[in-house]
Amino acid sequence: MSESRKSGYQILVVDDDPEWHEILALLFSRKGWKTETALNGERALARIAAGGIDVVVCDLSMPGMSGLEVLRRVRAMDASLPFIMMTGVGTIESAVEAVQLGAYSYLTKPVNNAELAALVQRAAEHARLHSQLLDRPRENKTPVSLIYNSPSMKQVLRTIGKVAGTRVPILITGETGTGKSRLAEYIHRASPLRDRPFLTIDCAALPESLLESELFGHVKGAFTGAVSTRRGLLEEAQGGTVFLDEIGELSPSTQAKLLRAIQEHEIRPVGSNRSVSIDVRFIAATHRNLEEDVKTGRFREDLFYRLSVIPLYLPPLRERREDLAALIGFFISRFNERYGRNVTQISPAAMNILYQQPWKGNIRELENVLERAFLLTEGDRLMPESLGTMNELVPGASSSGEVPVSDTPLSLSDAVRNAEIQALQQALSLCGGNKTQAAELLGIGRRTLYDKLEQFGLMDRKG
Repeated sequence: MSESRKSGYQILVVDDDPEWHEILALLFSRKGWKTETALNGERALARIAAGGIDVVVCDLSMPGMSGLEVLRRVRAMDASLPFIMMTGVGTIESAVEAVQLGAYSYLTKPVNNAELAALVQRAAEHARLHSQLLDRPRENKTPVSLIYNSPSMKQVLRTIGKVAGTRVPILITGETGTGKSRLAEYIHRASPLRDRPFLTIDCAALPESLLESELFGHVKGAFTGAVSTRRGLLEEAQGGTVFLDEIGELSPSTQAKLLRAIQEHEIRPVGSNRSVSIDVRFIAATHRNLEEDVKTGRFREDLFYRLSVIPLYLPPLRERREDLAALIGFFISRFNERYGRNVTQISPAAMNILYQQPWKGNIRELENVLERAFLLTEGDRLMPESLGTMNELVPGASSSGEVPVSDTPLSLSDAVRNAEIQALQQALSLCGGNKTQAAELLGIGRRTLYDKLEQFGLMDRKG
């Protein structure tokens, strides 16, 4: 199983304020992370050298060694350790220098606790992704459906662990592109039937007459073109698993025949007057809401309950963004092998763009986007420009991912304020003034959006 290596991160907080240590330790402990602290740069470097730290959160201004010097020395030891710089006072020049030295991001105090925790988690996932790209063994055959880190997918896999060894029917639901067919194949491989056939039938791909022949078989002369007797897939799969993909597309007559096959464990080939016993396990999948189809009479209620003894729901990618980093690493590793390349890094700006997308096509869309970006990437680092027009969907994203430098000195707080105003205005413009959509686009809560609009005098917009 390809669950992340660990979910409890080890965070090092470097700050000369002990009270700040306590605040962050409490914040991170609520996320299940461990926190270590250092009051100065020298102690921080000694701890980092010992290893085991996932993310460094460091203050910019400290007595003795500054945060920038700490970062400079950390980069000499470890080029990929995520480093988040924080400051109460500073200039845009110091922020730019921090980014140029390799800081993952920087924040101004006071920080929003939720935003800081999200940033730390994303930084840790980003580093883990690079580690996967560098260390993932070749010929990795893990199904993409099992690349996960989110609680919802962990629950799905826990359920599978309990029922894979049984023969009860399973119904997998979820949007197109979430990996339902791959999950069905995994269930078969995790069961005692793993050495028996696994046959897939796409219920949406064939007209009714041909589908019944595929499922149940036919005798010679049963219909025009039936020049010989043929066994159906339900008979061919004896002792194994039959996966009925897009089960919601079955016609009423085929639904009735399938119900009999599940209940009686026997089928009747098209044109035959004799029954054939079958011994198969049924796994079905659909992107439709079968409960609604039952209410409207489009799908048989008795068949629905026969198929959904164990219901499994695969959530869309937009509802499990914790899985994005692992999925990105999986696909980039696959493309490296397929195309003989060695892309081992993704810039933070490119990752931010990927995190912002709605992913209406789910994992399938993510794979296509990454393959196109991979082929357009030069060198070993995927940059925002490789994502093409997708880059334009993220407010404030630059093509290079670098912090713009002004010729006029500007305080860091003013720079952040200006950037926030610009992001809010662009988000509202993209969403036609709809504040709920703008909040989703920016990745913040609706209440937070209203607070910021009021703070910056932008509340005259309608939405």
